[in-house]
Amino acid sequence: MPSRGDIVLARFPFTDQRGATLRPVLVLAEIPGRYADFLVVFISSRLSQAMGDLDVILDAAHPAFPGSGLRVPSVVRIAKVASISEQLIVGRLGGLDQTILDEITRRLTHVIRTGRPPAGT
Repeated sequence: MPSRGDIVLARFPFTDQRGATLRPVLVLAEIPGRYADFLVVFISSRLSQAMGDLDVILDAAHPAFPGSGLRVPSVVRIAKVASISEQLIVGRLGGLDQTILDEITRRLTHVIRTGRPPAGT
């Protein structure tokens, strides 16, 4: 079962339901209840999609990159949040430490509270 801070591969169905894609996601929390569901944020290798004041870029120079299990520089898309079933999770790639998790949580909380990305991050 995934834990907070794990980076896992998950299957996401195409909108036409004719297939699915595997993508890395960061597990933020297990959702309490009778189902094994998790709150996650998307991770993308398309660095050009990064919103500078919101998203977190994990490149080779970032201290969290080696433990992440990601193969290429990637962006943690803070505002791309989903709730997924454990059944969609294929496997664990790696994880992030508490320091970077706290920063991601701070940024997500700020955008939820204000509707704007945090300034100067």
